[in-house]
Amino acid sequence: MYKRYVLFLALVMVVVVAFPSQAIASKMTKITIEEGMQREKLVNPFDHPYTTGQGIPFQPGTVLDSPGELIGTSHYDYQTNSSTGNRVAKDAMGGIHIVWMNGIDFWSGDRWVYYNFKDETGVWIWPGQGTQVNTTQGAGYTQLNIMADGRAVPIYHSEANGLFTCMGLDILRGFGDFTEIDVPQVSGEYDYYWPYSTIDRSERIHIISTEMTGVAGDPHAFIYTSSADEGNSWTDPEIVDTTMDLSAVMTSSRISDKVCIAYTRPRTLIAPDQYNNDMVYIESVDGVTWDWTQIVNVTNYQTLDTIRAYCDCDAVYDYNGNLHLLWNTPYYDEIGGYISIAECLLWHWSEATGITLVANCWWLSAPGAWNRSASKMSLGVDENNNLYALWTQFTDDDNSVGGYSNGELYVCGSRDGGATWSPRVNVTNSPTPDCWPTECDSDHWSTLGEQVDDYLHITYTNDKDAGGIPQTEGVDTENPMMYLAVDTVDVWTATGVEEQEVPLPTAFGLKQNYPNPFNASTTIGYITLTSGQVELAVYNLRGEKVEVLVNKAVPAGEHTVTWDAGSVASGVYYYKLTTSEGTAAKRALLLK
Repeated sequence: MYKRYVLFLALVMVVVVAFPSQAIASKMTKITIEEGMQREKLVNPFDHPYTTGQGIPFQPGTVLDSPGELIGTSHYDYQTNSSTGNRVAKDAMGGIHIVWMNGIDFWSGDRWVYYNFKDETGVWIWPGQGTQVNTTQGAGYTQLNIMADGRAVPIYHSEANGLFTCMGLDILRGFGDFTEIDVPQVSGEYDYYWPYSTIDRSERIHIISTEMTGVAGDPHAFIYTSSADEGNSWTDPEIVDTTMDLSAVMTSSRISDKVCIAYTRPRTLIAPDQYNNDMVYIESVDGVTWDWTQIVNVTNYQTLDTIRAYCDCDAVYDYNGNLHLLWNTPYYDEIGGYISIAECLLWHWSEATGITLVANCWWLSAPGAWNRSASKMSLGVDENNNLYALWTQFTDDDNSVGGYSNGELYVCGSRDGGATWSPRVNVTNSPTPDCWPTECDSDHWSTLGEQVDDYLHITYTNDKDAGGIPQTEGVDTENPMMYLAVDTVDVWTATGVEEQEVPLPTAFGLKQNYPNPFNASTTIGYITLTSGQVELAVYNLRGEKVEVLVNKAVPAGEHTVTWDAGSVASGVYYYKLTTSEGTAAKRALLLK
């Protein structure tokens, strides 16, 4: 047994802005934007008492409650800072390829890229261990693509050898002998890290990477380059855009030459922050020519909107060549200068459906920096054009002793192109409330293979102490890296899971508005048991009364009223019923 460590870092819960209903106010924890930016920046690892020296090793033979197959371990619980991208793929012959960032013995500095391969007979070539990809210590933040012949192509950054953005190319399918290739950069003051990539149907390799600026929290450019000859030559790298988050991901179509860069883009670069973003994409229809000015903004949030795109997103093309996007939106108060540290909503977009709600995760949790109650989302699609969404979900009833929420992996699906989504399914289901270091099962930093067959192919970190060690959250533990195959039948036959959010008061007769989410107008129903004065009013998340829908004496019985919200901005609102019998409130989502 290893000594249990008491953690000194705890989530600071702040007092929320007053709201007429205490139950509603308790559903959101807000901090100032300035405080958020200070919390969410990279820190010096040697300032943290638990990041120097050897971490707590994983004990062989430990029985894991989290499901799947052990492919290796890592002291580096993080796999990406923001968007999770792709680190697992199934090739045309049936082999499973996985890459990850491996911290050996301790996380700070002793860091490498590792690879494992499961052949079509179901045998892991390096069982429970993997093999090293790169040649120089300090590499990480890897992504994975596969050539048509099944050779793995990890993309990663390597700061110690001066190559920065690198590509590995396996000599043979599943062989694990990688040639390290330098990916060119834009010359300038800073180098480029955190790459994301895709390989299109013509076997062109596309890579983007982001500028490492001198000051945490500054805007940073990201660049693009491509190779049509397996990395022997590259197009001249070009600056694509400037962002505040490491959100930009890439995907390519299987039936056309389309290639897409999707990312959360700052609405302004005047006094910017990480939270004030739109969801956007840039597309090349031939995989060769790009126009960096043709940015498609799918959200176009306005000042009064109370949600924004954050740092996580994903994209995939279906088998009809249609693009699909996935992202989360925490609370954002541009006027008051507040953000939520946990509560968020998960959204989908396609040209055919517009914006649709995938999952409502508007509840308290303690996910740590660069995460919210739904984070690190992925999209996959099968040949029947069924869509699948995967994300890490956090709730406040499953926290480590250090105060950070343990993650669970959830999936849901859509059979109508993203217009509607099935109930969410918990596919790890391994709660460990009040766990100590080495005893936690915090399932996080997952990624879903873009191509789904009878199974969803997933890799994730089984973090043995919740929170992210690069952000000084928790203790340095050696964590199992897992592969999990989820039968798609389980997605469609699930009846759903119990919502984790704190219920709003429903003591008497206030109904959920319909439709919800809604555009422009929605209908609200309520029931009064006795005749008397009734007020039905709408509030925004700052607690301000937006509109009074009813303020009069009404008879006993069922009533309906229509709220025409054409004059207010998109976002989350609460409507509150007040009568002599008491009060009740519910939430409405306006999406224009």
